[in-house]
Amino acid sequence: MNKLPTLTLSGTLYVASDIHLGPSIPLTNQLFYQFLQKASNEADALLLPGDIFNVWFGDDFALTSQEPWLQETLVTLKKCAQKIPVYFIHGNRDFLIGKTFCQQVGMHLLPEQCLLKTEAGTIFISHGDELCTQDKSYMRLRCILRCSLVQHLFLHLPLSWRSAIAQFLRHRSHSIQQQQDKAYHQHYDIALEALETILQQYPDIQYIIHGHTHQEAIHTIPNHPNKKRFVLSDWDIDHAQRQGYLCIKKEGLAFHKMPIPSSIDTLTP
Repeated sequence: MNKLPTLTLSGTLYVASDIHLGPSIPLTNQLFYQFLQKASNEADALLLPGDIFNVWFGDDFALTSQEPWLQETLVTLKKCAQKIPVYFIHGNRDFLIGKTFCQQVGMHLLPEQCLLKTEAGTIFISHGDELCTQDKSYMRLRCILRCSLVQHLFLHLPLSWRSAIAQFLRHRSHSIQQQQDKAYHQHYDIALEALETILQQYPDIQYIIHGHTHQEAIHTIPNHPNKKRFVLSDWDIDHAQRQGYLCIKKEGLAFHKMPIPSSIDTLTP
């Protein structure tokens, strides 16, 4: 395991992942915009460890798109990043986000695994999919998709081709996501062996934070009774009632929920 980069942050930190922003979840999009506004007013920094977007087909695709939801997302992210530092970690759905997009909206792109030195203690943070090592088929697919040559070839496809792929996958994404949620709930989670490897190399870690599996929870780590694993919720208020964020303060870590308005009309960034 390579040495992990370390980021030192002070004050109040907000963390949210697995928003899956896209055109088919307008309520969820708007609630997330409200969360960005809340974070910019209340937090000293915001961390977004992956799957902020449902699909990502290149920075050029996003920055030239005229889709209203995407333009609103870019503006809202940029406003938040102008007030507080915003840190992003790639997820399994938006791993093609590059430096161009991050610079455009003012986000800081972090490696897929990172140590945070905070007033609450030392924290390991990642999206979490790379730790699901028991899911052999996914890990093989992940290896292919993260190959720099494969990414280079894909990103050089015409925009019209990538747009068609995006539309196809968006139509399929909801049913696929339901199947993935069920599969992970029944079979796959973060592998304890992967956590043990990290904790052996970095024994000062007090907390593990990740998303990906969508099962918001606080776990005690086996063989480490004084260490906790915080699993972030995914966001979906258009089809379900799932959403939330983690607040990190000197006093400790705690989950919170955003108030859900009864109508999208009450949600304006």
